Amino acid sequence: MKKKSQPHISIIVLNWNGKEDTLECLASLQAVTYPSFDVIVADNGSTDDSVGVIRKTYPDIHILENGANLGFAEGNNRAMLYALDHGADAVVILNNDTIVDPNLLQAFNDAYASLPDAGILGATIYYYDQPDVIWAAGANWDFKNHRQNFVCLGLRESSLPDTKPYEVEFVLGCALFVHKELINRIGGMDPLFFLNCEENDWCRRARKNGYKIYSVPDAKIWHKISSSFGGQSPLWKYFITRNQLLWAKRHLSMKEYYYVLTKFIKEFFPLLSISKETGEISLKTIYWGINTWHRQFFNRFYQPYYLALLYGLFHYFSGTYGDCPPKLKARLTHKTN
Repeated sequence: MKKKSQPHISIIVLNWNGKEDTLECLASLQAVTYPSFDVIVADNGSTDDSVGVIRKTYPDIHILENGANLGFAEGNNRAMLYALDHGADAVVILNNDTIVDPNLLQAFNDAYASLPDAGILGATIYYYDQPDVIWAAGANWDFKNHRQNFVCLGLRESSLPDTKPYEVEFVLGCALFVHKELINRIGGMDPLFFLNCEENDWCRRARKNGYKIYSVPDAKIWHKISSSFGGQSPLWKYFITRNQLLWAKRHLSMKEYYYVLTKFIKEFFPLLSISKETGEISLKTIYWGINTWHRQFFNRFYQPYYLALLYGLFHYFSGTYGDCPPKLKARLTHKTN
């Protein structure tokens, strides 16, 4: 299929009770230089007056009100369908806690036009508070440590693998470009994930259908890392545990899936440490070692981080997906003095 030189691109910004971040993101989009684009704010049932404030500040931007917190995957899916139904040739999914380079869309479009096998394109993502330091420029699966590795994490632009688009296994969902051809062929992101790993799954599905994934050096954004989670919080741990296991089961070999599973299981259990004080291990040292392990193990049921890990495992095995259940979310996000 012949690619248009200037396809119409819809930028989708998903918002959930994040009006201040969203307003700053939308302000940066006013400087985008690409000649044919529109912006859609997909609101996931915000209760902080986001819709009213955004509509008043940017009356020309369409706000798609989802009415409830549908998660990252389904919230964006609905906005993508709306965009395609209203004439978009491609979409850019953009986190609301980002600001963008004015050349973002042109860089994505130029890369897509030059790559006949392109499926999903990702941006070079810099830290918001360290504007010259890269957070991620694509990602690959690390089979040695059984985890996702971000390309150029903590490095500067001179460390990028190439000045032109280069192939990676995944790109990050906070800024990615997808053409309507791919969406029509493989569909959108899987709502089961709700939040975390949905873009990894999407990239794998694209690759299985003959597409390649590229990171685009000239497509630049600056990201307030983990605004929705407040860093690597217990809630983040819940989603990453459950969802990475679902992703691994779908896309890795049984051996590699087993490694990922055992990594999470081992993380829940404390190490058993029995020290040699006199060169020999006595019954007393064995007793105190086991007693300490026992206390640490049961204490983990009351620690939000380990509780999140445990429930992530349990809900994976029980097939419980979507949002974190409200009562569990309250326990994981409860702050003690």
